[in-house]
Amino acid sequence: MMKEDASLITQLLSSLTGDWRCTRATQADQAVLREVFASTRQIELSLLPPDQVQRDVFIAVQMQAQRRSVAAHYPGAVELLIHHQGQVAGRLWLHEDEAGVRVLDITVLPAFQRQGGARTCLHTLLHLADAMGRATHLHVMIDNPVRHWYARLGFDTQGAAGLYQAMTRLPTVVMETQHEQA
Repeated sequence: MMKEDASLITQLLSSLTGDWRCTRATQADQAVLREVFASTRQIELSLLPPDQVQRDVFIAVQMQAQRRSVAAHYPGAVELLIHHQGQVAGRLWLHEDEAGVRVLDITVLPAFQRQGGARTCLHTLLHLADAMGRATHLHVMIDNPVRHWYARLGFDTQGAAGLYQAMTRLPTVVMETQHEQA
């Protein structure tokens, strides 16, 4: 993780104001983080029997597997809660290192989707990354239509592995320099 006071993530926390804000998730937020995680698993949950205990176990196991994977590959990742007008509306999970900032996950609960939360968070993050001269990285499922939105934001495809496509967005100043040299 980068030095805390120079962190792009710290800057993001103080830059988002108004209806959409982010705060660091804490141990006390685990129930709402479980709700956010479960909202991304509706297809899998629809295939399970209606036994709530079985569904809860499935979500707990899947969430634990995701957390282990993130901890192994992105130590020091920061999990943020996205708030809309004071209500928890989703999660933004970021990792920052020398290569830039990586968006590990951005999930908005269904009740808050299509209200500009993901757009506001990501636009603010990209603006800060540009100002700090930092690249932004992410992975997106190859068949996910949101990858076209990422491309419009300046993310370029870096390759694919399995079901996921790696995308990187260089800071705007770097992108403009590369374009002028071409």
